[in-house]
Amino acid sequence: MMPGSLTIFIREPDGVTRKHRLVAGEYDIGRDPGCAIVLRGEDVSRRHARLTVGEGHFWVEDLGSSTGTSAGGEPLTGARRWTGILTLQLGSATITIEPGEPAAAPGGGERARTEAEGRITARADAASRGQLPVAGLASQTARRLEMLYDLPLQFASEPDLPRLYQLILDRVIALIAGAKRGALLVIEPATGKLVLRASLPAGDPPISRTLVRRAAEDQQGFIWSDDGQDGEVAQSMVRLSIRTGMYVPLLWKGRTMGVLCVDNPERRNAFLEDDLQFLIFVAHYAASAVANQLLQDDIEQNNRTLQNLLGNFSPKLRGKLLQKSREGRLQPGGEKSEVTILMSDLRGFTRATAAMDSEAVVEMLNDYFSVLGSIIFQHDGTIDKFIGDAILAVFGSPEPDPDHPRHAVACAVAMRDAMAVVNRRRRDHGLPLCEAGIGVHTGEVLHGFIGAAERLEFTVIGDTVNKASRYCDGAKAGQILLGPSTWAAVQGCVKAQAHTIGTKHEGDFQAYLVD
Repeated sequence: MMPGSLTIFIREPDGVTRKHRLVAGEYDIGRDPGCAIVLRGEDVSRRHARLTVGEGHFWVEDLGSSTGTSAGGEPLTGARRWTGILTLQLGSATITIEPGEPAAAPGGGERARTEAEGRITARADAASRGQLPVAGLASQTARRLEMLYDLPLQFASEPDLPRLYQLILDRVIALIAGAKRGALLVIEPATGKLVLRASLPAGDPPISRTLVRRAAEDQQGFIWSDDGQDGEVAQSMVRLSIRTGMYVPLLWKGRTMGVLCVDNPERRNAFLEDDLQFLIFVAHYAASAVANQLLQDDIEQNNRTLQNLLGNFSPKLRGKLLQKSREGRLQPGGEKSEVTILMSDLRGFTRATAAMDSEAVVEMLNDYFSVLGSIIFQHDGTIDKFIGDAILAVFGSPEPDPDHPRHAVACAVAMRDAMAVVNRRRRDHGLPLCEAGIGVHTGEVLHGFIGAAERLEFTVIGDTVNKASRYCDGAKAGQILLGPSTWAAVQGCVKAQAHTIGTKHEGDFQAYLVD
């Protein structure tokens, strides 16, 4: 054992013993994940005690814990200096400190837990970063330390998730001498299943799903070794040609994201406890890198969804919606209120495009819709959707607008005038022409954002939309028909004549034809 270092054995309430080698320095002990030495007992305070390792001695101090700390069988008050073997009791957890190289784990006998399906030769709390072992194997430890310093930069520089998974596994195999094969499995959020994302060698590697699930569910890293017994797991490991393996969960904010495992097909005791601690360190870095990349992918997807969504709104409304999105208030949901619906349909479109190829048809639609869409935005309207050669727009949503009937009718008139300008230009170029028939109706609708977070859409639902469609159907080329409720709101602003349109199943509709 190096000068200024010691070994501690931690016996948890469940009987599992962990071993740590500590060099000179301060180590907080407690239930808080931020402690250097993390204990799992509920009767252990978040920051229970402090162990300070010096040259040939060590200090133990209780940090005001609720259950107290016992040192050598006596209650500990303040900080005390020790030089020999010492047993600490922190709640239901027992820690034995040995300043020298131990001959065996405290309490005598083998500390590995033998099970019917094989032998777990070492365990470690995967939620605790602990202390990276630095005693013994100096050259290997130096390589591992160098790698750990460099890992965050390497992982952060790889934006592609599949390549990141493989990079993590490659680095592990390179620096764990006994690791001949390995795999990285990730839990799919949608199904909760562990899915293989990287392997060495590539293809279909031998994996013990039982041990992988155990690491994920228990959130513990462990070394499994074949002890020659005939348990079900041991038999499956024989079939997989695995003599010993290490299994460590990828943990992020208390959640298991996946499992990292390596194995050796030839040697039974290929891994040491130092290897397990090292793999846990790498798994923490890997989980952080994967979580960050998943977050970046989510942000990019949300940005794409938001950009697609914002294309339906006027520039003024886009700013308000972006602010809602930043504040997390742009969520699926709807409300009922009065709005005005405008529906515009191109008359003569089917006839004009009958002999045109698809590219020319799309060009024609873009020619008209780019102008009409811009006019809708200028009048504070929102484009709900394009339906073939028709446009459905809403005024008064998603932001309230007390003048929505007037804005919708002014928009309809401006659209009719713009169609004339576009048609003069198209006529001069010898291109086919269309006219617009427009229907406008005011009434109550259910409006808002629907769908999943990755595919959010704005929509309006209700009888008002259906009636606006009827008025649009009844409008001939170049005509604007208003429903009675819209006419009642704008009759002081525009001139219109009473008009009747017939429908097949709903009888005659009263309308007003704008002059």
